[in-house]
Amino acid sequence: MSRRKLIVIGQAVKPFGIRGEIKISPFTETFETFKRSPALIFGESPHKVSRIRIHKGAVLASLEGIDSPEKAMQLIGKLVKTEEKNLPPKEEGEYYWFELIGMKVSTVEGRDLGEITHITPTGANDVLHVMRAGKEILMPMIDEVIMDVDTEKNTMIVNPLEGLIPDD
Repeated sequence: MSRRKLIVIGQAVKPFGIRGEIKISPFTETFETFKRSPALIFGESPHKVSRIRIHKGAVLASLEGIDSPEKAMQLIGKLVKTEEKNLPPKEEGEYYWFELIGMKVSTVEGRDLGEITHITPTGANDVLHVMRAGKEILMPMIDEVIMDVDTEKNTMIVNPLEGLIPDD
């Protein structure tokens, strides 16, 4: 039996109002994933969603069985997850960050640069943090640098800009 893949999409931060709504700090670019999720998993506990609304950049979730601030308090601080199937469809050449974290990175010449440890959004373009042997390389996620991404093989081929890679 295959396990469903759960993706972290936010964190419960505090109760909201007197009816048990929960304020969630989203880790997503849009709120679509929350709206597409019939249930959200707080820590390890699934909760059926009654209503999702957006308020000042946060997600407010009404959950079945959570009808007071006291019940909502029990979920505060927990990571909020959903099933991968609830994520919105990707465009050609788009990737979810969770697909890239841990990916092995090498140059077009075959030089191993390490693996992606995390990604920083900068506004203009995201920046990959590639780590190998305790050394970090920052690499912009732009078409001139990223040549190929293979999610099946968990590999990325890059053509780094001049000066991006330190000499070993």
